Amino acid sequence: MRAISFLAVFFLFLGACAPTTQRVEVDPKLAEKEAEKQREIALTEFRKDKRRLFAISYPVLVGGKPLCDERIAPQVGASFSSIFHFPEEFRTAAKTVFGDGDELRIALVVPGAPADKAGLRERDLLLQINGTPVPKGEDAPKAFSKLYSEAAKGNKNFTLDVRRGEEEIHLTITPEMGCDYPVLLANDDSLNAFADGERIVLMRGMVRFAQSDTELATVIAHELAHNAMEHISSKRGNAMVGLLADILASIGGVNTQGTFSRLAAGMYSQEFEAEADYVGLYIMALSGIEIEGAPYFWRRMAAAHPQAIQQGGFLATHPSTPERFLALEKAVEEIKQKQADGKSLRPEIKK
Repeated sequence: MRAISFLAVFFLFLGACAPTTQRVEVDPKLAEKEAEKQREIALTEFRKDKRRLFAISYPVLVGGKPLCDERIAPQVGASFSSIFHFPEEFRTAAKTVFGDGDELRIALVVPGAPADKAGLRERDLLLQINGTPVPKGEDAPKAFSKLYSEAAKGNKNFTLDVRRGEEEIHLTITPEMGCDYPVLLANDDSLNAFADGERIVLMRGMVRFAQSDTELATVIAHELAHNAMEHISSKRGNAMVGLLADILASIGGVNTQGTFSRLAAGMYSQEFEAEADYVGLYIMALSGIEIEGAPYFWRRMAAAHPQAIQQGGFLATHPSTPERFLALEKAVEEIKQKQADGKSLRPEIKK
């Protein structure tokens, strides 16, 4: 009874704090129209960020080819989409904003890339690739990716038939080789980016924070360097050694709670980051991107978002020490001197 009385008093006090003005009545149909409009805006803004990331990442992937060894593939600088690329609640908005349907359509084209030079344009409807009809439906993206891989295999020319308005156009595209690590955009406002050995992922928060193309290329090249230098596999190898130590300790009757695994996985983390900084600058230079602004970007990020260090964000494993910035500036000087002397742009490797 006391508990019931307490709850009654509790809800009575809550009622006293409720709004006092009359709430405006909203037509549910109008509310749904507004929700659809907001979904259209969300898709438009997301593709805007994706277009920028796609355009900047392309030259980085192509320029970094000498450092990616065998992990390279034909690149054309174009992406495709259909309504099946989107969650079901966004498919109507995708049809309205982009004209997408169950057929594949060109979504993005990088200026100056092979697709652009061949005459491919955004919103072109894909009809045939090397004379083979482009698949339709929910499984079309995966099926077309397989057809493209076969058509461009070995860096071969391939043909693409598209419809633009009422006109059917026959194109011949000559791909170029680049690092085979897709650069993806995550719909996340955090200041973060990562590489996992198979791909590169940037959060929208990071893309928006990068004010210039040089700054955005700095992040992409840094993450590409992680993949190119096989840092992820090295970290996994270290973690396995730590796991073995944990297992041996447990056999001896000691529960380490994974301590050795965590310590081993973190071994050389700062060294890996410093190497990614260094190699990333070389990738930028090989891509024809200005590198002088790269050190300042890291300074600006550390100054503007110091909380990212405590919260485990991008800077948590990327030390923002003065030594890091000075090392970056020295690396810029090293690369500039090589360019002036006409030397090969290859990172200096320890003997």
